[in-house]
Amino acid sequence: MPILKEHYSFDRTDIHQLRDFLVNQRRLSGWTQEELSDRSGVSVRTIRNLETGSNTNPRRTSVSLLLTALGATATAFPEPTPWDSGRRPALGQSPDLQSDPTALPPWQGPRPLGDALVGRQADLGHVLSAAQRSRLIVLTGPGGVGKTRIALAAASRLRPLFQGGVAVAELHDIPPQHLEPAASAAELTRVVRRLTSSNEGGVRGGAALGRRLLVLDSAEHVSQHTARIARQLLDEHPGLQIIVTSRRALAVGAAETWEVEPLSCDRRDGSDTELPSAVELFLRRVRASLPTLDLGNRLPLVQQLCRLLDGMPLAIEVAARGLRSLPLTTLLHDGTLFHLLAHVDAGDLSRHRTLSDSVRWSYELLPAPHRELLRELSSLPSTFSLDAIPARAGGGFGSTRVAHLLAELADVSLVQINRGQQYRYGVHALVRHWVTQEEASTDLGRSAEQARDRPVLAGSA
Repeated sequence: MPILKEHYSFDRTDIHQLRDFLVNQRRLSGWTQEELSDRSGVSVRTIRNLETGSNTNPRRTSVSLLLTALGATATAFPEPTPWDSGRRPALGQSPDLQSDPTALPPWQGPRPLGDALVGRQADLGHVLSAAQRSRLIVLTGPGGVGKTRIALAAASRLRPLFQGGVAVAELHDIPPQHLEPAASAAELTRVVRRLTSSNEGGVRGGAALGRRLLVLDSAEHVSQHTARIARQLLDEHPGLQIIVTSRRALAVGAAETWEVEPLSCDRRDGSDTELPSAVELFLRRVRASLPTLDLGNRLPLVQQLCRLLDGMPLAIEVAARGLRSLPLTTLLHDGTLFHLLAHVDAGDLSRHRTLSDSVRWSYELLPAPHRELLRELSSLPSTFSLDAIPARAGGGFGSTRVAHLLAELADVSLVQINRGQQYRYGVHALVRHWVTQEEASTDLGRSAEQARDRPVLAGSA
């Protein structure tokens, strides 16, 4: 391909690869074309023409500015290099692809979604930074908060640094460790060993096979087994790095843990123009499914809806779908909103069919005393202090027992903590609603059972 002094000249294949690279990396950064233009100094028109593939002769300076803005390096391109979504060097480093500089390390398992990570630049940046310090990174947080998306996006950014490739294992089908300990451990070992064996292109057999990144997704129900096998793998394979997502923190001393929090429902201090990330996500999802629906003059109502959902991304996405059939004012009613969230199929957004299934999954992993305390906490205000928890909570074992159970509920992401001068605790709205409904359903079933067991008096009809 001929190279002009000031221009790159791409053939049809290369220009499509360049287009895919720019689109994917811009979306992973959560930027519009206008935002990328502001950050790079390249005109929106040039960016648009590159992303559509209509400009096959871009200026070197334009490509270099775009690479710099996206965090990639623009060094040493003696001739045009094919581009694609995985070629972006992460953390300011250039990948060492020795035998074939255009080859991409392999990827096994689920891949990141193509949409932008709204409001997650700090989370993503922390994971990328942590990858320079630790070989084991654990993302924790409640169901539906976006742990998997962040982990997969980070793996995509880091991919060029791992010549052995990226492998993603979904663990949700493994039996829970508290129900079937032996079967759970055996199945987890089988899944993970298969992904790190030499015949899968992994790290077993030494450094010659290259570094490898392993993502273990949804480990909360096998957290103890995952901690154990992660320690073993890291000892056995010096070139291995692991990212784990789990609603429960892992007891591994060497792990760097990052708590993924819900999106913000309020503007940043001093900002009159920037939308809260929860509101931005809702508007993006509405635009994607209902491009003709204009909510520009109803932003206060959208913000109110996001607050009702406590900024939980999956709940916000499901609620945005609800606008296809129900007006915003109807969704703002608690009964309508939570009924929608409990019954609308979210299977393409989550491994759980509905948001109620997601809460039930966490609830059913709890021992009885923890369930009892969670029911008590769900009846308290949206935020509360430790002193506000009733003495009868937790089976009436006293304040020390309650504090212990509360800490364990926080460890499994069913209770959130605001760590200020005084710790404040909270249960997310969807969890509160589901637990309250579950308690009412249990009471109703218990009453019906008692009525069936009650002896029939003589002479009654």
